[in-house]
Parts: sequence; C-alpha cells; structure tokens
Amino acid sequence: MHKLIRKEYINENLFKIFFDKKDLKFFPGQHFSLSIPNKSINREYSSYTSSNDKELGFLIRRVEGGIMSNLLDKMEVGDELNIYGPYGSFVLKDEYIENKQIIFIASGTGIAPFVSMKETYNLDNYKLFVGIRETRDLADAEKFDESKSYYCISREDNISKNNHYKGRINNQLEKIEYIKDYENSIYMICGNSYMISDVYDILVKEKKINPNNIITESFF
Repeated sequence: MHKLIRKEYINENLFKIFFDKKDLKFFPGQHFSLSIPNKSINREYSSYTSSNDKELGFLIRRVEGGIMSNLLDKMEVGDELNIYGPYGSFVLKDEYIENKQIIFIASGTGIAPFVSMKETYNLDNYKLFVGIRETRDLADAEKFDESKSYYCISREDNISKNNHYKGRINNQLEKIEYIKDYENSIYMICGNSYMISDVYDILVKEKKINPNNIITESFF
C-alpha cells in the first residue's frame, strides 16, 4: 500500500498526485497499475516524477464518468492505494541519450513520461511537441526550454506566446523540416491512439522517417 502525500491542481480537471515511493524502482517512461482498496478496478498511468525522486507521481485528467480518475480526485492526504509495476518498454536507451536528438510528441497528459525523462536524465538534445485543448491545460512548461518546445492549442484563437500555435500537433509536424537533423532523430510519441496514428503517418509517409526510430505509448 502506498500513502497519498500531496496533490497539486492545474485546473479543476487536471492534477498531479504524489504517493510515497517506498522501494519501487523504475525507468522513466514506464507505467504503473493503480488500484483503490476494496474497489474492483485498476488503471495504468505513466510515471510523472523522476526515478530519482523520493515520491512517485502521476499526472491525472479527471474524466466525466471516469471511475478511477474521479476516485483519485476524491482521495485525501493519508489515503492509501495499491501500486503495481513498473511495466512497459517506453524508455530511452543510453544510445539515444548519447547519440540522438530526441523528439517528444504528446497529447494532453501524455507529457507525463517526458517530464520524468527530462528530469531524470537532464536532457538537452531534444524537441517537445504538445497538443492541448486550452492554455489552461498546459502542464510543466517551465521544465522544458522554451526554444525547444512547441505547444499546439486546438480550442483557442488568441495565441500570444512565441512557442504557442493554433491547431493540432499535425500542423507543426508538417513543417518539421525546420528542426535540424530531424531525419536521424528518435521520436517518442505518447497520448491518445488517434493522435499517435495521425502523427505516425505524417512521420513515415510524408517525412520518410524510419519506423525503427519511432517509439509509441498509447493511453487509450
């Protein structure tokens, strides 16, 4: 059992939740299965915190009618749940960190594993593309270099910041030629399955990226 230490709200439907880590070890990008005691339900969430942190954190979007996200939203400090794992192979190999430019592509809370990777490895050779609905859904922009980050906002017309763009991630990736050495980069894509499918097609069919250089993690 792992005890809830604290919660941080970005908005009423988006929050960070932190548990005591105990002796859990993981590679950034792996996910865990969360299970509320006496509730026959569990859900998987990618690690949000660094593997070096003393806490184990997750980035949660509360979904209307979503059983687990609403249960997590109602948890109070001191409450406990079961955490199983880690699972998965959505991780950065040493050879990528040392020899490749890494292109992070996320939709919504799909940014979580990339925060974990950035914080753990103190990465510098990367670019980040994030698709969100509104500016208020932006999470952890301060953790990434503004000159290396591109935020695509689909439901707002008044875009004011230099690295904010109107539209979906696709709009920016179609102009990906402006990124140096994009052909030989490693692409890590995390988020909903529709976004992943669209982005994969752009990279492989239009930009001629080698599929072996694309690693994906689908949330749903």
